[in-house]
Amino acid sequence: MDKVEKNKKIVMDKKRMNQHVETIKIEIQAFKHKRQAEKEKIQTKNQNKYFVGLIEKAKLELEQSKNFFTNVTDPDLVDYAAHKILANEYFYNYLLKKAKKEKIKAEL
Repeated sequence: MDKVEKNKKIVMDKKRMNQHVETIKIEIQAFKHKRQAEKEKIQTKNQNKYFVGLIEKAKLELEQSKNFFTNVTDPDLVDYAAHKILANEYFYNYLLKKAKKEKIKAEL
């Protein structure tokens, strides 16, 4: 092999090496994007779980306020119990509307 052929081979090897480096860079970027998307998916899933828990708690509070109204015997507490039901209904309905708007669904 003469000097010119060696130089051509070196140039070709450098070109191949640069191509491999570029391919690796692209694969690393794709991996980073995939990992970021997975992190966001997990974060969204955790937020959805929290929100579903909030809805379940609001529903329970609504049921409890209805039971309280049913069982209240003191006339002074009847208005309080009625207002508590209304407040819990508004909050529960607000959460349901927000969940629908945000497309949050409970996982069964």
